[in-house]
Amino acid sequence: MSVRAAASTTTLNPATRAWLWGGSAILVSGLLRMLEALPLTAMVGSGPVTLMAATAFALGVVILALGVRRQGSLVARSGLGMTAMFVLAALDIVQAAIVELFPSISPHLRDAVTGLSDGVVLLQLAAAVVASLVIARAGAVRGALRWLPLVALACVVALQVLVRVVLQARGGLALSGPDVLVVTQVAIALLTSTLGLTLMLASPRAAQAARDE
Repeated sequence: MSVRAAASTTTLNPATRAWLWGGSAILVSGLLRMLEALPLTAMVGSGPVTLMAATAFALGVVILALGVRRQGSLVARSGLGMTAMFVLAALDIVQAAIVELFPSISPHLRDAVTGLSDGVVLLQLAAAVVASLVIARAGAVRGALRWLPLVALACVVALQVLVRVVLQARGGLALSGPDVLVVTQVAIALLTSTLGLTLMLASPRAAQAARDE
């Protein structure tokens, strides 16, 4: 059975694999972000979870930008689209590193670091909007599904902006309890997971789109 499963996986169309692998990585990122909002992270530390979630997201975005064997790219390998997706992936890791290192930063430097973090979030928003618009127009994603990245990514980054506003108001410290910060983190995780799962379920469409190109 395992041999048959492996054989069936290797015979998948490269475009289908791109959406399946990229969507899986983004789904894992969303699940890790959900873990980040749970009390369990108090025992293992939220920093590693934050970085793992960002790394998984970045990996998924890069796969979806490049495709597999030049097939399955959400932006049809457009230079502008790939650049925007690469920037989005890199900045997510940068933002995760800032979040992890923030508690160890000297208090007199926290305002500057917070400003830097806010700038990173704004750049993420710009990259997400550019990438999503290219996806909507490139033709690699068909039907109403082509608008999903624009909606999901814009919502995720907008929620991240809200997180930064809340953290800045609290001096960079998160309060315990089901407050707006926790709810926002859960919402980001759900949006990320939904995007990844949708790409996985829609991955067979990638093969048809690749044949039509």
